[in-house]
Amino acid sequence: MTEAAMELVDEEYHHLDGEYDYAKDEYEDALKVKLPVMVAKVDCVEHKQLCFEQQIWAYPTLRLFVNGNPAADYRGDRTVLEMVHWLAHVEEVHKTQIGEENFNVLLADEIAREHLEIEETREEMIKGPDHASRNHPDWAEKMRKHRVRQSAMDWKDDEHPGCQISGFLWVDRVPGNFHIQARSPHHDIDAKLTNTSHEVHHLSFGDPNVEDIIYRNKLVTPDGFTKTLSPLDGNVYINHNQHEAFHHYLKVVTTDFDDPYLQSSRSRYYKKSGIRAYQILSSSQLSFYRSDIVPEAKFSYDPSPIAVFHRRAYNKRWYDYITSLMAIIGGSFTVLGMIENTLHAVNKKRK
Repeated sequence: MTEAAMELVDEEYHHLDGEYDYAKDEYEDALKVKLPVMVAKVDCVEHKQLCFEQQIWAYPTLRLFVNGNPAADYRGDRTVLEMVHWLAHVEEVHKTQIGEENFNVLLADEIAREHLEIEETREEMIKGPDHASRNHPDWAEKMRKHRVRQSAMDWKDDEHPGCQISGFLWVDRVPGNFHIQARSPHHDIDAKLTNTSHEVHHLSFGDPNVEDIIYRNKLVTPDGFTKTLSPLDGNVYINHNQHEAFHHYLKVVTTDFDDPYLQSSRSRYYKKSGIRAYQILSSSQLSFYRSDIVPEAKFSYDPSPIAVFHRRAYNKRWYDYITSLMAIIGGSFTVLGMIENTLHAVNKKRK
């Protein structure tokens, strides 16, 4: 590793809550591992000017310096192994010759693994999670850790610091919105100057498993239908200047499926209620804010009054044809019998 210094800002942990007590413990454990870096601590309470010049806005901050110049901020888990992986990844990114490796970093990685009793290899941890398994309970955690390790190439975390948000909202079937702001009671930041650049991993309405349900029931859908269920997935929205943010406008279209021959084990339920999905028509635009307003990533949704109904049509089988034919013959025989009885009754009264 190029001679560098990792700087832990704000040494006075008693001013912070338990989260940063944990960070202090991990930091002290990291010092026990022989990493090829020089580690130093700076107290921003005593050295305000230095922290201001280095543009330190949140505490504690871990910053890597290479040859005296800031390289990147560490934003992963505050664990020894995560720090070692981050250092190794940054080193690989800065390599100019293919195949060049740093033995000291790999040795430190082995020492950290032995110290923490971790059997998973570094290659296995760097490999991203399978998107098809996003319903697995550990998918979000794996995706978050994968993003931390790959961020130097994909996201450039030194330009877009932030966090990952996951969850769901119960909303009424009326127009509304939800917004995301970079506020935190645990960090000393100026919210009006925050950057709301974001990447959408997944955003959809309705049952999150509806895509799998449609596949299991072998429902026929138009080309590109599944993409309309979550059109924002994988999109990145970057703000290059202050006091601006992206707003997303979502038109939600209810889409119902009716199939009399559902193959799902829950077919009894679906025969009564049908399968419902929500297609999204999305548009995004960059909005600008006054200097005294906190920017926010805003998502506005509007349920469409028009719904789409898909019903699968089947060709009639031979026994369906015979059944229909017999029904016609039986109906005709019944009608003729009623007419004959009526005429017979009228003639009888005349006599």
